[in-house]
Amino acid sequence: MSFFFKSILTTSFWRYALLSVGAAGRILATIGVLFLFMEVLDFFGIYTKDRYSRYAIIPMLLFAVAYVVVTRRPVTRVSYKLPNKDYLVEVRIGDVFDGEDDVVVSTNTTFDTNMAEGLIATGSLQGQVATRFFQSNTGEIDQQLETELANIPAKERDNAPGKKREYPIGTVARVRTHGRTFYFLAMSRLSENGTASSSMREIEDALEALWKFVTSHGELRPLSVPLMGTGRGRTGFPRKKMVERIAQSFADGSKDKIFSNRLSIVVRPEDAASFGVNLYEIRDYLVQSLHP
Repeated sequence: MSFFFKSILTTSFWRYALLSVGAAGRILATIGVLFLFMEVLDFFGIYTKDRYSRYAIIPMLLFAVAYVVVTRRPVTRVSYKLPNKDYLVEVRIGDVFDGEDDVVVSTNTTFDTNMAEGLIATGSLQGQVATRFFQSNTGEIDQQLETELANIPAKERDNAPGKKREYPIGTVARVRTHGRTFYFLAMSRLSENGTASSSMREIEDALEALWKFVTSHGELRPLSVPLMGTGRGRTGFPRKKMVERIAQSFADGSKDKIFSNRLSIVVRPEDAASFGVNLYEIRDYLVQSLHP
C-alpha cells in the first residue's frame, strides 16, 4: 500500500483533493451544514448566537478542509470519458484478469508457450493465462494459436530458442476459454538465449495493429491492457509515460470507428508502489492532453 502514501505527497493529489472546483464546493457545503447545525442548537437554546465567537468560522473552516481531504483520499481507479465520444479510458491499480473484460496478453513473435523449460515465466501474463485459466495445459493454448495463425504469413527462424515460425510485430491471435477472450499480441522478440525485448516503436506498431484487429474481429467488449513493455519487454520506458502512450493510441485507433466502449489500463500494485505510478498525475494528463 505504499503507493497510497506516495500519492498523498504529490501536488496532483492536493490539487485534486483541495484546490479543485469540486473540492471547493464540498468545503462550502460542509461549512453550510455546520452553520445549519449551529442554528439548530441556537433554536433549542443549547448554544445561543450571543455566545458565538467571531472566530468560530476558523475551526469550522479547518474541520471542513480536513473532512474534504479525508473523503478525497488517494484512489486505485480513475477514468476519463472523451468529449463527444461513446467510450472512456480507465486506469486502475490491480489485477488485469479481474472482472470479465477481454484481456490483451503481450507475447513474442514466435508465440512460444513453453513454461516447462523456462522459456515463458509462470509469473508472466502468458504464464498466468496458462495456470489460471487452462490448468497449465499449454497444449490447448497452442492448438488455438495454430488455428488463429494458420493463414498469417510467417518466416522460418532457425536460431529461435523455441518455435521456429516467426510472425510480424502486431500479429494478434485470440485464445478463448470459459467465456473469456485473450488477445495474444506479438510485441517482443526472443533472442537466441530466450530473452524478450521490445522497442517503443514496436509497441506502438503492435498497439495500432491490435486496434485494427479488434475492430474487425471483436465484439465491442471492454478491454483490459497491462503496461506492455515495462517488464520483460525491457523498453526502459517509464510506467506513467506508457499509460499515456497506450491511452492516446487507443483514442487514435477509435477516431473512425469505436471497437470498445471502455479501455482499462491496468497497473500492478507492486509497480505502482515501486515506480511511483500516481493516478492523480495520470488523471490530470487524461483530462488535459488526451484528444480524440
